[in-house]
Amino acid sequence: MQEKPNDPHPLSDLAYDWITLIQNKAQALMAYDQYIKDAEAAGSPECAAFFKKVHDTDKAQLAEAKQHMLGVLQGNMGATK
Repeated sequence: MQEKPNDPHPLSDLAYDWITLIQNKAQALMAYDQYIKDAEAAGSPECAAFFKKVHDTDKAQLAEAKQHMLGVLQGNMGATK
């Protein structure tokens, strides 16, 4: 990734967006783990199954997002700053 020498922002907006999205997805995955436990403790397998479905979807999206972020950070996606 090429940066302007005097640029006070070492990350492009796009790189920052990907990093933020990944952080939010990772935090959500931890929350879903608790939601699953809560649903199981409440005796609600239907709710637990739904939370697991959401968890698995976000986990797959997180894996894809990491690949996009790497492409942005390596300068292979989007314009560099």
